[in-house]
Amino acid sequence: MTTATTAPEGAVGSKKGPGVLRQTLRLGRTEFTLFVRYKTALMYLIMPVILLLPIFNQESVPILGEYTTTDAALVGTIGAIALFIGLGHPSNVFTARREALVLKRFRVSGVPAVAIFGGVFLVVLLFTLLIAALIIGGSIAIGGPLPSDPVMLVFSVVLGCLAMTLLGLLITRFVTNAESAQMLSMVPMMALLFLSGSFIPLDVLPDGLRQFALLLPVAPTVEMAQAAYFGYDVFGGFEGAEPVGFLGLWAGALPNIGIMLVWIVVLSLLVRRYFIWDARRP
Repeated sequence: MTTATTAPEGAVGSKKGPGVLRQTLRLGRTEFTLFVRYKTALMYLIMPVILLLPIFNQESVPILGEYTTTDAALVGTIGAIALFIGLGHPSNVFTARREALVLKRFRVSGVPAVAIFGGVFLVVLLFTLLIAALIIGGSIAIGGPLPSDPVMLVFSVVLGCLAMTLLGLLITRFVTNAESAQMLSMVPMMALLFLSGSFIPLDVLPDGLRQFALLLPVAPTVEMAQAAYFGYDVFGGFEGAEPVGFLGLWAGALPNIGIMLVWIVVLSLLVRRYFIWDARRP
């Protein structure tokens, strides 16, 4: 007598694939390998370093106690690094991958868009933090102070990387090849750099233009980075800024955080709605 054992309904083929987080980490590792092999990516790493050179040639004037205009520009660069890597790299490589039908194959394979975009975000974040660490390390090596609030400093970098990565992905909607993506990405890159407060202090701009700049997705992170590094409430400008504690810094940063979160949500919705996966457009 034989007994047939029936498998429970749904047991066959019910093994789940890797979760979104694991897929994102896997794609992030792949993106890292491709990034270090991609020669054009070196340009986005070198650009922030090149822009540091004029800072050391300008006249240094005290603005916040022991801190000078050179310190403010140096720290402001940390907040603007994501502008180069996040805006330039994703727009370039995702346009190239769309041309090669790689994105279409990804899409039909069932890999979620969150994992695909998350992989490139991790690479942007990693290299932005790496360059920021080198800048801070170099400043400390020549006698500079430690950041007053490292948590806020890192948080500002994360917000900037996320917003710029999404903006870089959105740019692919308006280009047909990697070369045109490089050219088009330079337009918002230069405009946002000018209004970021990194190299031209927002205090010297007309009040209306300064307020407009703080509504864009770079100046708020630069301002947060400067506040986090100096420990001063610079959210109303450098003039008259006072040193504040941990809670005071985060309370002052709330409007900037809100602006960045709005940008991130809006850009996420736009990328979800308008990102093109297939090179053969209708």
